[in-house]
Amino acid sequence: MGWQYWLVLILERIKRQADLVDELVKELEVEKSYRGIERLVQLVIQALLDLGLMIIAALGYRRPRTYSEIGYILRELEMVSEDEAETLRSMAGLRNILVHVYANIDRNKILEYAESLKVDVARIKSNLLRGIENKPLDPPSGEIGELVEKLRSVLKGRVKLAFLYGGRTMGYSLKGDYDIAVLIEHGCDLYRLGELVVDIAKTLGVPEENIDIVCLDALPPEHLLEALGGVAIVSNSALLFELRYRAMLQLLDLEENSRLLA
Repeated sequence: MGWQYWLVLILERIKRQADLVDELVKELEVEKSYRGIERLVQLVIQALLDLGLMIIAALGYRRPRTYSEIGYILRELEMVSEDEAETLRSMAGLRNILVHVYANIDRNKILEYAESLKVDVARIKSNLLRGIENKPLDPPSGEIGELVEKLRSVLKGRVKLAFLYGGRTMGYSLKGDYDIAVLIEHGCDLYRLGELVVDIAKTLGVPEENIDIVCLDALPPEHLLEALGGVAIVSNSALLFELRYRAMLQLLDLEENSRLLA
């Protein structure tokens, strides 16, 4: 399937998230109870931040270290204005307060904030959608070298995704190892992984112990992002986007929880 097909899937996923933002704002407009409003304020902010994170993942940009950084990265990408980046930072701060109950919350201020939130969220969401439609989502390069072509001849049709990463993608090798990450249909099967190691080693003409192959769906999020930042051997842009987005989201939540426990 061609790049245009995957591009459509990515944009559809982003559009579904934008629709979720709209749905939550509509619920907020009719909610009467304070507890319901407070919960919806939190959900609206989370949905908008998730939309921003999806766009960052789709563009292959650096991952945010905190929720409050999402707005600034979107500003670097020229997706939002300086004021909107600051607004997103404030939203992220309020989200943390509501999720973790850092302080006593003034109910009247939350009710006032809910009114302005509806306007701010609608504007920022619209700007993000316009921005992603005007940003080029570049297909992977066709000039990826003889090594990757050999690996593709072994892996194509056998895995859903495959990446060469680590030292060899930066022009050097460590102990002659080939770091390869794959996504196998129906999960990480050690027998199938072993077969791939044997076939890759034979194709490259190297010892099997030089092939370091891992399953993408078994990697911790930091390692996963490193692998996904390598050179694509077998590509599926929609899957790549989804994995990158989820890894970024996991890391944001992990780092936030670490700060709470510190």
